[in-house]
Amino acid sequence: MKKTDKAAYQKRLDRIADLFSGMVAQAEVQSQHRCPYRNRHDQCTAKFRCRNQRPPAADDDPAICAHDAELEYRSAWETDPSNYRRAKAKIKKIKTASLARRGRQDPGETGD
Repeated sequence: MKKTDKAAYQKRLDRIADLFSGMVAQAEVQSQHRCPYRNRHDQCTAKFRCRNQRPPAADDDPAICAHDAELEYRSAWETDPSNYRRAKAKIKKIKTASLARRGRQDPGETGD
């Protein structure tokens, strides 16, 4: 079996690390100007509602990402407190019903 030249091996590792560090640096710069959920076809891939989403051309297509480079996309995510409370209440109701079907009580319940 042929022995590996440690110096040549390290040189290759350093070259790979240099290539990837350049990619990571570019991705970090781009992430400050471009929505991370926007794909190369300007479609929104987010699995949540965003104010920057526009209706697609066809019903089967994903929503269009309409942000521009000037927009702070992170503030566009929906943060309606009433939606949050409704979701939490629904989750609690489902959990309670599930535990009741199994004949158990939620150990975290405080009786309020």
